[in-house]
Amino acid sequence: MPGVDEKDREILRILRGEGRITLTELGKRVNLSPASVKNRLEKLERLGAIKGYSAVVDHAFLDEFVSAILELYFKEFDDSLRPYLSRLSTMENVEFLYVRTGESQVLMKVNVADTDELRRFIERLKAIFGVNLTFVEATLVLEELKNCWVPFTGERRKGENFPARR
Repeated sequence: MPGVDEKDREILRILRGEGRITLTELGKRVNLSPASVKNRLEKLERLGAIKGYSAVVDHAFLDEFVSAILELYFKEFDDSLRPYLSRLSTMENVEFLYVRTGESQVLMKVNVADTDELRRFIERLKAIFGVNLTFVEATLVLEELKNCWVPFTGERRKGENFPARR
């Protein structure tokens, strides 16, 4: 990406796994002063490389005991749906929302209190999108095995997605 160098990428990799690291500690890890790190963070925020800061929260503490992956199927999928998708992205119980390839055009994860609330959420989707939404497939999550970035222990070369087998 223009305006982002290897030192910036190093900072981003560290932040992805340790969002609460101090400027001092981050500076030590990348061999920069805390002031330089702060300037780089501000630049990365302006560029959109850092989209925000959040915590990985156990949904049970929010009385959200049911997680579901929803696939949304539309008759016609075009830019006219963008405002509705934008509205979905602001809903508190929507954890992720993707436009995707395949038969279903939208993939999302929602966290709700129970299956009754899930049913009401799906009804709300139908009201938002109207007759253009032809089908909603809901899959309940039985067990969450990963919900955060896990640091990669080896070095990754550009273009390499997986560590080499040893």
